[in-house]
Amino acid sequence: MPVVTMLAAESISKSHQCEEKQMHRILRIGAMLSILALPLSANAQKLAVTAVSHNTQEFDYNITTPQNSNTNCSATDTTVNCNTTTYGGQTQRKAVYRLTEIVTSNGVQYTLVRTARWAWSSLDWLTDGETFPAEIKGKHMYVTCHRGGNQGKKVTIKYDILDIRPVH
Repeated sequence: MPVVTMLAAESISKSHQCEEKQMHRILRIGAMLSILALPLSANAQKLAVTAVSHNTQEFDYNITTPQNSNTNCSATDTTVNCNTTTYGGQTQRKAVYRLTEIVTSNGVQYTLVRTARWAWSSLDWLTDGETFPAEIKGKHMYVTCHRGGNQGKKVTIKYDILDIRPVH
């Protein structure tokens, strides 16, 4: 084989090897990306849940602000006048509201909870006996319903899953 032909063959071979390495690199990156994306898509479980019961509890607590005093004095040759102003030292009554919702799906009972800091927060409960579309993502269940009844605005409510057990 002439030297020029051998050099050309080696050049083509090296070029083919570079292309092959680059293709393998692209395939590995694609495989890694698909593995990373798999938990995101496989993590959500869609189901239909039936509301069984609900309960709302109020937990009261008090917050006392510290008391501060400020004294301002003015003096003349013969007198000193001082005024003291006191701030704080008051107690405020607060509450946390907790909604517990029991739902079932395919022979499994879920205990769901939501909390709020205000009584007028969105602690609407699901109507017992009705079925709603839901989705589980990690430790949370997202239930789609109509706020205030079947004619209200369609909303998706996020609940924390507190307990999962078979229905008795």
